[in-house]
Amino acid sequence: MRHPILLVLLVPMLLCAQENPNFEIGLQLDNDSFVSTYNDFYYTSGLLAFANYKAAKSSAEKIIIHSFALKQQIYNPREVKSPFPEDHNRPYAGYFSAEYKNTKLYSSNSVLSWSFGLGIIGPDSKAEAFQNWMHRSFSFGDIIGWEQQIRNLPVVQLGCTYSIPVFSKISSDKIDFHWYSQSEIGTAFVGASTGTLGRISLLKQLTPMQNSNFYTGLGSAQKELYFFVLPKINIQLYDATIQGSMFTDGSPVTFDLKQVRFKGEAGFKYKYHHYNLSCVFHYTTDEIRNSSAKGYYYGSLGFSCSF
Repeated sequence: MRHPILLVLLVPMLLCAQENPNFEIGLQLDNDSFVSTYNDFYYTSGLLAFANYKAAKSSAEKIIIHSFALKQQIYNPREVKSPFPEDHNRPYAGYFSAEYKNTKLYSSNSVLSWSFGLGIIGPDSKAEAFQNWMHRSFSFGDIIGWEQQIRNLPVVQLGCTYSIPVFSKISSDKIDFHWYSQSEIGTAFVGASTGTLGRISLLKQLTPMQNSNFYTGLGSAQKELYFFVLPKINIQLYDATIQGSMFTDGSPVTFDLKQVRFKGEAGFKYKYHHYNLSCVFHYTTDEIRNSSAKGYYYGSLGFSCSF
């Protein structure tokens, strides 16, 4: 058994050692416990597994990335020890989806991507089973109240993201800025966000966005380390994890949205040859009207390898 185990361990390392990588695989973990063991509620856990590959039609002027991802997201109220709906200031909800994304990174350092996803919100997402398994495995205690979760809802989603460099007069080899906008429409979420992305290199020079690992780890940069901040204004018109289905009214706990929010991201991204690491803090102001649910925050940890 020793040699097969060594082979399993060595194959990913050998793949990641290839020159001129065209493929990338990675994992991202979201959890509020990464930043606080006290604020364990609302968007409480997420898991994203992804694979990217560089299209053969890519050129120096335009790099084209095809991405495939599976993700699960879990939402809880603040009170997770009560079966009574009146104690829940946010619905329990689980979301599982498969997504395809097409990203174009231009030599001008502007970026355009669109995505299409299919999935399910509700008991069939298996969020309840996954969360209970996690809590039992780490002795966190049982979660009570999932029987009040958002009912099954098929999900079809379209998304678009665009960014372009701005503030060229105050940008430098160490700092740059980008106007960032994102929109989504579908049976799970309808909304749009816009803001300004700022990056500060912690090494000698900041890698241009086309070759950086901000969007994908398949850029030509061999080594980079930078801090970034991305404050955004979010207009959210619909959120099925809070409001339930737009077609039926069968979920036992739902709320109305606060449609205007502030969202912020800040963190570090690092690349060393074929390996990428990220550590990001996320904050969102109040999402729900007529509820005690307030703004929340969580952390993301990501790792990927290109080959």
